[in-house]
Amino acid sequence: MSAQPIRVLAVDDHPLLREGITTLLAAQPDMKLVAEASNGREAIEQYRIHRPDVILMDLQMPEMNGVDAMIAICSEFPAARVIVLTRSCVR
Repeated sequence: MSAQPIRVLAVDDHPLLREGITTLLAAQPDMKLVAEASNGREAIEQYRIHRPDVILMDLQMPEMNGVDAMIAICSEFPAARVIVLTRSCVR
């Protein structure tokens, strides 16, 4: 009996990064991309629809940032699991 794949929601405002995540997940037999979002508001909507096992969440996005989206999602769905993917620039 095979286990169900880990269902993933990818949230990032950069389409190229989301495409890269999609490509990486497609190569993993134990993972499946179930939805994508380009900002925090979309992330909340997509989480409600798909109820993924894990969210890959960027922090800096337009409209609603990742922190605010995580707070909203975890308030409504306390069992939600989030992995933060972000980049920072050091000058």
